[in-house]
Amino acid sequence: MDERCKQGLCSNCDEPYVRGHNKTCMTSCVIYIMSIMPMRDAARAACISRAFLSSWRCHPNLTLDWETLCPKAHRGKLRRKIDSILRNHSSTMKILNLNLADEYSTYPDIDRWLQVAVTQGIEELTLTLHKEYSFPCSLLSGGVRDSIRSLRLRSCTFHPMAELGPWRRLTILDLCGVRITGDEVECLLSNSLALEQLSLYDCSKISFLKIPCVQQQLRCLFVCSCWRLKVIACEAPNLSSITLLRRDEALAWRSFDN
Repeated sequence: MDERCKQGLCSNCDEPYVRGHNKTCMTSCVIYIMSIMPMRDAARAACISRAFLSSWRCHPNLTLDWETLCPKAHRGKLRRKIDSILRNHSSTMKILNLNLADEYSTYPDIDRWLQVAVTQGIEELTLTLHKEYSFPCSLLSGGVRDSIRSLRLRSCTFHPMAELGPWRRLTILDLCGVRITGDEVECLLSNSLALEQLSLYDCSKISFLKIPCVQQQLRCLFVCSCWRLKVIACEAPNLSSITLLRRDEALAWRSFDN
């Protein structure tokens, strides 16, 4: 959005907005205002104005969970609300936080919802589940990998392979309760040269973790409760924060000077 619009000026003539003047710029300002409002406030505003309703359908940041959408409603309503929001959404999403926890009635719709939401231009994706679900790597097209900066997955299966190609802007990778192997993590790291933070919590299928030397930007590493993990071989030269938490002392750390 044009900086002059943010300042209350018409981007064409630099004059203050007046009623009926430059409808296109006014619409742009409404969209901008809605985009910086908390999602729940934006949804409420959409109920009182057609202009706000139209802008709400372009809201770039969505948090879809029980607490935000229907904290006092009976179970089953969450699925209908999420379906309605995504079906009517008409713009590129930048931030999606989809927290379904143990609302199992929603699980048959996850793939369809992600196909709508995870498109080129998305920057942050957080997916929180409570049972086995296989994240569809087919969603991770070149356009998605070129834009996404933060990927947080909770309680699912994730099998990224080398064929996916590079993740050019990914700086944060946070996996909790994710079924992924050490080889798959290494493959992902080798294709994520901009990565700055890596967090692995309760990833029980990892027994050996290699952090390759191409991880020049990696600064923070957090590993907790990965009970099968025996060895971490780290070739990243610029780590400044390392947190390793286990119940025993069987974890071996191997560091290599480049």
